[in-house]
Amino acid sequence: MKHSQSLKQRLIRGAVGSFGLKIISTGLAFLLNLLLARSLGSEGLGTYALVITWIGLLGLPAKLGFPQLLVRNVAIYSSQAKWDLLRGLIRRAYQITAALSLALAIVVAVLAWLWGKDSQIFLTLLVGLIALPLNSLRVLNQSVMSGLHKVVQGQLPENLIAPLLMLLLTLSSYAIVENKIAPALVITFYVGVAVITVLIGLNQLSRALPSEMFTMEPHYTTWRWIQTAVPFMVFGALYMVNSQTDVIMLGAIKGAESVGLYVVANKISSLVIFILTASNSALGPNIASLYAVGKLAELERIISKASKVVLFFSCIIAISIFLFKNTLLGLFGKEFLESQNVLVILMIGQLVNAFVGPVGLLLNMSGNEKLSLIAFSLSAVTNIALNYYLIPGYDVEGAALATAISTIVWNLASMIFVIKRLGINPTVVGKSKA
Repeated sequence: MKHSQSLKQRLIRGAVGSFGLKIISTGLAFLLNLLLARSLGSEGLGTYALVITWIGLLGLPAKLGFPQLLVRNVAIYSSQAKWDLLRGLIRRAYQITAALSLALAIVVAVLAWLWGKDSQIFLTLLVGLIALPLNSLRVLNQSVMSGLHKVVQGQLPENLIAPLLMLLLTLSSYAIVENKIAPALVITFYVGVAVITVLIGLNQLSRALPSEMFTMEPHYTTWRWIQTAVPFMVFGALYMVNSQTDVIMLGAIKGAESVGLYVVANKISSLVIFILTASNSALGPNIASLYAVGKLAELERIISKASKVVLFFSCIIAISIFLFKNTLLGLFGKEFLESQNVLVILMIGQLVNAFVGPVGLLLNMSGNEKLSLIAFSLSAVTNIALNYYLIPGYDVEGAALATAISTIVWNLASMIFVIKRLGINPTVVGKSKA
C-alpha cells in the first residue's frame, strides 16, 4: 500500500511539474517561432528549419538508441540496486555517443563542403553541425535524470533554459539589425545555447546520481546494451521519418519557402498534444518499473486515467486553435495565412494521437521495441509514399495530409499491439477504476 501511494505521489509530482514546465516551454517556443518567422521570413525560416531537421536526423545514429535505453535501464537498475551495471551503462553510453557524434559531424561537414559550399543552406548547416555532439550529450543527460525519476529537473536545460536563451539572443539581434537576420546567425546562437545547456545538465547529473554507484566498479554488458538500443535507434529514425519527412520532401520538391509556411502550422498544431508529451515524460520510467514487477492492472489504471485527462484538454486546445486560427497564423505574418488548411489537417492527426494514448511509450518501456518498430515501419512507408504523390500536386496541404494519415496508421497499429501483447487498453475507454 505504501509503495502504491509513493508511486502515485511521484506520478502526480512528475506530471504536475512536467505540465507546468511544458506550459512555460511551449509559451517560450511559440514566442521564439513567432520571432523567427518575423525576423527570417518564410524562406529564411525554411532554411533554418531544414538545417535543424538534418541535425536531428544525424543525431539518431549518433545516439544509437541509448537515450531510450537509459530511461528504462537506469530506472530498473536503480530499483534493483545494481549499481555496477548502472555505472557501466552510463559511462559506455556517453563514450559511444560522443565518438559517433564527432565522427558524423566531420563526415557530413566534408560532404556538405563538396556539395554546395556557396549556398546559404551550406553555411548554416556547417555551423549547425557543431551542435550535433552537444545535442546528443544533452539528450543523454536528460534521459539519465528521467530514469532517476528526476523528470522535471532533467527537462530544465532543454525545455526552459535553451528556448529562453534563444529567445533573448534572437530578440537582441532583431532589435539591432534593421533588415531580416541571416539563418546562419540564428544557428550560431543555437550552438552557443547548446554548449551552455550541456554544461548545466552535466552539473545536475553529478548531483543526482546515487552515491552508492560510485563505490562500485563499473560492469559492462556492452554488446547486450547495443543489441537492445539499436531497435530504439531504428524506432527513433522511423519516428523522425514520420515527423520530418514532410519538411525534407517539401524542401526538396517545393523549396525553403514552402517549408517555412508548413513549419509554422506544424508548430501550432503540436500544441494539441503538449499535455500528452508532458505526461509521457512522467510516465516513462514508471511504466518500466511497474512492468518489471508485473503490476499490469495498476499500470492500466494509471495509463487510462492519464489518457482521459490528455484527451479532454487536447480537445479544448484544438477547438480554441480552430476558432482563432486566422489570428494565430496572422501573428507570424500575412504570408502565413495560407497555412490555414494545413493547420486543420495536422490537428486532426494529433487528436487521434491523444485519443489512443501513450502506445509507443508502453511498447518501448515494456521491452516490446520490435513491435513498436513494426508499427513505425508501416507508418514511415505510408508517410514517404503519400508525401511523394501528394506534395507535387497539393504542396503544403499534401504534406499535411500525408503526415496526418501516417500518424493515424502508427497510432492504430501500436494500439493493437499493446492490447494483444500487454493485455492493456491504453485508450480513454480502458480501465481506470482504483
